[in-house]
Amino acid sequence: MLTHTEIPQLLKRHHIVKGYRPLYQPVHYYYRSAFYSHNELINVWTHLVPAVCLIVYYFIPEIVSPSPRLPVLVLYTGVASLLVGSTLAHLLHSRSPHDHIFWFLIDFAGIALFGCSIGLQRYSCTVETTNIFTLAYLPSLLLIVLVLQFLSACYLFVCRPDWPWRLELRMATCLLLAVWVHVPLLGRYMAEDTSVDSSLYLHTNAFNWLLFSGIFMGAKVPERFAPGLFDIFGYGHQLFHLCIIMVAWNLCEAAHQDCNPSSWNSSGNLAISAAFLLSVAFTICTVKTLSEKARNIKYT
Repeated sequence: MLTHTEIPQLLKRHHIVKGYRPLYQPVHYYYRSAFYSHNELINVWTHLVPAVCLIVYYFIPEIVSPSPRLPVLVLYTGVASLLVGSTLAHLLHSRSPHDHIFWFLIDFAGIALFGCSIGLQRYSCTVETTNIFTLAYLPSLLLIVLVLQFLSACYLFVCRPDWPWRLELRMATCLLLAVWVHVPLLGRYMAEDTSVDSSLYLHTNAFNWLLFSGIFMGAKVPERFAPGLFDIFGYGHQLFHLCIIMVAWNLCEAAHQDCNPSSWNSSGNLAISAAFLLSVAFTICTVKTLSEKARNIKYT
């Protein structure tokens, strides 16, 4: 394993001193690294194991049920994109600066699809029926997810990785998205008696865990207080991963309770299908374009 003085600046983690894998090894070396100690090991497994659990305990049972619910499957797909993209990014990014760029663009794409899927699932299950909400919510959701959050994060990551406010802007757009995906729930939160809403607390829990995760993501605690002590186990990004697991679990449970079976050909289901497929296409094109652009940039 290497120390922080032996790797490019782009691959360094703040306050993480050792445990870095050597660069330019064969690809199979990084796959095998899932089974020995380094500073990304916990990040790999904290999202790989939940991804397997999601497929086994949520995705497959929903698909084989008598009436699979499209909004629920959209959410599960978004969660899977987040978990699988994150797992691959942490496993494979250390091979070179350009591998680092490519795999974390994949990670950002998974995050975008995750955020999009939350809004789409909640939109499909909302009791709000005003024309303004019906016409405006999906376009505004896609604008926030794909442009303000995803595209800005990707562009700055590739073209301005040293910009000092990059992380703060990313966290601000994530917070905006987190608030916006709660718009379909406003009617339920403003009801006279929320105690009869059996799944509302799950949405609240998901939001609370997301806010909690931001502390570890933004403040980089506890490693900032003891550089070198938490290099392998216990640094902030690993704790962030655990919080995101709780976010995803609460969302999956809430969707399972909220969504009733409906025809896949209904207008609502067709709308969220089109929006999600558009999001997938946009993220693929963005990753392809910016990863090619990164090949012409010399990173220090």
